[in-house]
Amino acid sequence: MINNLYNIGSTALTNAQISVDNASNNIANADTQGYQRTEVVYETGDSITINGLLIGTGADIQGIQSQMDKFVEAQYLETSADLTRQSASLPYLDQMDSLFNQTDGGLNDTMDAYWSAWNALSTDPDSLAAREALLGESGNLVYALNSTSEQLDGMEDAINAEAQDQINEANRLIEEIATANAGIAAYPENNQLKSDRNQMIRELDALIGIDVIEDSSGQVKILTGEGHMLVDGTETHNLVYGMPRATESLTRDSFYDGELQYSGESSEEILLEFTSNGADGVAEFKVSLDGGKTWEEDENGDTMLYTAGDEDISVEIAGVEIWFDGGTADHEVGDRYNLIPKTGLYWEGGDGTLKNITPLTDASGQDVSGRVSGGSLAGLFTTRDDNVIPTRDSLDDLSETIIWEVNSAHTQGAGLEHHTGLTGSYSIEDSTVSLSNNGLNYADNIQAGDMELITYDANGAVSTSAIISIDPATDSLDDVIADINTAFAGEMTASVNADGQLQLSATTGMSFETTGDSSNLMAALGVNTFFTGTDAGNIAIDSYVNEDISHINSSTVGSDGMVASGNNDVATLISALSGEAVSIGSQETSLNSYLSGLVSDVGSAAYSTELKQTYAQASAQYYYDQQAATSEVNVDEELIALTKHQQAYQAAAEIISVTRTMMDTLLEMV
Repeated sequence: MINNLYNIGSTALTNAQISVDNASNNIANADTQGYQRTEVVYETGDSITINGLLIGTGADIQGIQSQMDKFVEAQYLETSADLTRQSASLPYLDQMDSLFNQTDGGLNDTMDAYWSAWNALSTDPDSLAAREALLGESGNLVYALNSTSEQLDGMEDAINAEAQDQINEANRLIEEIATANAGIAAYPENNQLKSDRNQMIRELDALIGIDVIEDSSGQVKILTGEGHMLVDGTETHNLVYGMPRATESLTRDSFYDGELQYSGESSEEILLEFTSNGADGVAEFKVSLDGGKTWEEDENGDTMLYTAGDEDISVEIAGVEIWFDGGTADHEVGDRYNLIPKTGLYWEGGDGTLKNITPLTDASGQDVSGRVSGGSLAGLFTTRDDNVIPTRDSLDDLSETIIWEVNSAHTQGAGLEHHTGLTGSYSIEDSTVSLSNNGLNYADNIQAGDMELITYDANGAVSTSAIISIDPATDSLDDVIADINTAFAGEMTASVNADGQLQLSATTGMSFETTGDSSNLMAALGVNTFFTGTDAGNIAIDSYVNEDISHINSSTVGSDGMVASGNNDVATLISALSGEAVSIGSQETSLNSYLSGLVSDVGSAAYSTELKQTYAQASAQYYYDQQAATSEVNVDEELIALTKHQQAYQAAAEIISVTRTMMDTLLEMV
């Protein structure tokens, strides 16, 4: 009996010491990020029989357990991954919104001022002051487009750099979680290591969104939310920041031996699937931009079919030129090619193969299955591919149309002085091939038509007038040059310079005008135009008009070959362009409406993401607080526990003291 009392007291004393140590450790780690409160787990000892009675033997410590609700933690990880996705997107979307939606001096105001300057010139087409004002507003528009494009490029670069850093950080966490798994397998009671691992799991979840499965040994498996294994015990699979690539998946019956080639970049992923057999340029294929979920359709809702041969018979899809090279065998129905003309996120398999898990959304904005959809990496990639790059592409489409529409109108007119020489701003690749296939950015706009030129003598009188007929399907630039030189022999010469640009030069004492061009060739070559460039990044004022405002065309040449003072036909035509329906990208709309829609889309994306972030914040905070109530240290509660265990220690010591007194009494009786 006395021996049992001593054992109970001794065990209770040890238990109290351990409990005091545990409470003290909890208090010391109250501010340690990720630390999980631990509790001492007691179990009643076996009873013994003394004098026919069952007597207790005290309590033993079975272990020290970290306090965490695994169900709540799973809910927290899910909501946290959504929160970090929205939080990663919002700064870039807010920046874009500020860039486009400026109340004063924004792109809308700048473009309105540009059209107004043309309107002012139309009221006084001979005014030098109006021309200077137009040149100033044109410079403002060019600067606004250039700088906006530059900032969007900067956002894309920043997103790519941030994504690479986060992928590196994710890989570090993956390796460290696997190392922690090994440590926990060796020392299952190492609560600090478990706590550290749980914190690393939270950090990894914030980056990519994960699911966690814990086995009986205490080790965890970590998978992306879409099921790609990242950690399996001590085995790991890394993430890779992959470069643009094209892969093929041919049917069993296909012996096609060529390769898909491409030029250009796009935010889209382009899936090609052949729908008919045949050689390159003959076999037809359909296209999907959402991984095969839907296929591109025409305005009638029918699946669009494409063909592509070699580089000279390429096809443009989503801004990317696509062709096939080296094929000697036919394509078969079902042959597939997946073109990814952008950097992306890949999962590395055990054999080193890479699987594309770059976040991808369909036309309705829904996440495509099998791709990463949670964490800040999903936010970064979707913001880049669904907002930043498409916005820049739309701005480029707008700028390309402004350049073309203004230039094509400008080439039809005349300024205050005749020309003695003109040089095109756009270069051709080969002056001997047809105009429709010479590499000009605006080659598709050239059409069969007539170009009329007039030369003037030293007194300004009409000398020669000639119409040059043009068919872009059959005529080359050399053919056009030959016709001009024949028609204006001794008065004007046409040639191609070393940069592939058309040059028109009047002989001494002569000058000339382009009085009309229904073929659009002059605008496509950049001859007698107002702007140069092809997109928002490189649009500029043509140096010819920038250096001499008298060459800003506001008038047209009359039927008598002369330019009437006060004629404002061209200035009026250009000033009206802002509200005219024109082709911009794949849309038929006005320039002003297109820009307004672009600004609205940017603002809507920012507002929507802000709402999603607010909701995700509330959800994540709810589960965080629930988990915190279980796992975080409450210093007040620990102080109470510390006092309780201190009193238990004193009571256990008293048990031993009483036991010793009883033993002494018993010995005195012997």
